[in-house]
Amino acid sequence: MIRNIALFCLLLLPTMTYAQLDSQFTFSGQNAEVLKAEKKITVVTPEQVQVPDTCSRQVPNGQVRVCRDETRYRQECSWIPSSERCWNDTDRVCRTVTRYRQECSGSPSREVCTDRPSRTVCTERPTREVCRTRPDGQQTCTTVGGGQHCTEVGGGRSCHTVPGDRTCRDVPYSDQDCDNVTRRRCETVPGRNDCRQVPYSEEVCGMETQYRTETYACTRTETINRTTEKTIKSETNVHIITNGIVEEFPVAISVKESSAQFSAFAVEAKLLKEPKAFVVLQKKEAKIVSNTAKEIVLKNTVTLEILSQEMLPMSFPVAIATASIEEAASKLTIVFEGAISAQGSVDFAITHKAFLSSTKTLVEMKADFPSDKIELGVVDNKAALSIDIKDAIKRELKKKNMKLKFNLTSALNLQGEIMNAAKPQTSRLYEGTFVELK
Repeated sequence: MIRNIALFCLLLLPTMTYAQLDSQFTFSGQNAEVLKAEKKITVVTPEQVQVPDTCSRQVPNGQVRVCRDETRYRQECSWIPSSERCWNDTDRVCRTVTRYRQECSGSPSREVCTDRPSRTVCTERPTREVCRTRPDGQQTCTTVGGGQHCTEVGGGRSCHTVPGDRTCRDVPYSDQDCDNVTRRRCETVPGRNDCRQVPYSEEVCGMETQYRTETYACTRTETINRTTEKTIKSETNVHIITNGIVEEFPVAISVKESSAQFSAFAVEAKLLKEPKAFVVLQKKEAKIVSNTAKEIVLKNTVTLEILSQEMLPMSFPVAIATASIEEAASKLTIVFEGAISAQGSVDFAITHKAFLSSTKTLVEMKADFPSDKIELGVVDNKAALSIDIKDAIKRELKKKNMKLKFNLTSALNLQGEIMNAAKPQTSRLYEGTFVELK
């Protein structure tokens, strides 16, 4: 049923051959072009008509007695006598008990010293004979050494530390001693009536009206297709702002329906060859001048502007002159060589590499300008950006070897869209600038 309804709704929409009017021209420096196109289309419009038909209906044809079994219910009750219901309950029972803990204390340690006696140790020295030869050749000998040598050893004072006496006693304290106690509990359940609904079958008779089928003449709705031949006539006025640029390239203009009821059309423009200049589509409009049973007349407008790379409303500096950070205010100031666009965005990082260590990122940030974070100004007659980096600092700033990697994106504020497949460069990367910490 749903499928049939969807099919019926689809038939109610007018159908037609594909209505697209194509034309083209070659730009070679002219300021305007007028393009005309014409196309015949076949429109099929469904129409609803009434056609004869035979219908049927149900009419009363007397009454008859009819009996049927019906399910009914009756209540049946039984008496349940009183009974006793018992169960186990577990309670937590606690009592206070006296316990003891040992507390000890000790007297301070003391130093005990003793005097050691000294003693005399003596040793006997051996004797030896010393001989020498006199000038006359005779040898004389003498006994030397011998005797006893005594030395006093030992004596002095010896001390050591003796620990104090340790005294302990039992100190009483109160504690809770708890147990789980199970008790048997019972209650009396009073007697009661237990009732339920019991189904049973009963014959019920009554008079019922009988019907018969009757046919009669009627009409039904039928959909037929009406075919109409129409002509679409299109005139497109192309206005071109050349800015003095002369280059030869083809442009295609297409006009096609954007509504099945022919109540709206759309204009599309396309480059058939990629030019060196940039082509900006500023305006495209299709307007129905008249729509009769025989034809549809369109008046269309297309506005193009031709721009070179230098004419695009954006500027990139040649280089970064200086970059410095005012540590007290957490401000990064970048001074440029050359002009900079009034609007854009930045994506930069400040890194540091110490001797024999890896490169670490100290500051990292992305932001648009002008904004509350970035101000565009002038320093020493040069364009400059003042950037608040307070929330972008990741590590401690360094006095030496800080480098800036800076990507600048310029906003391309054009009234329209660029038709070229190769879009203009809107960003530039600047690397290797050293950052001074002030």
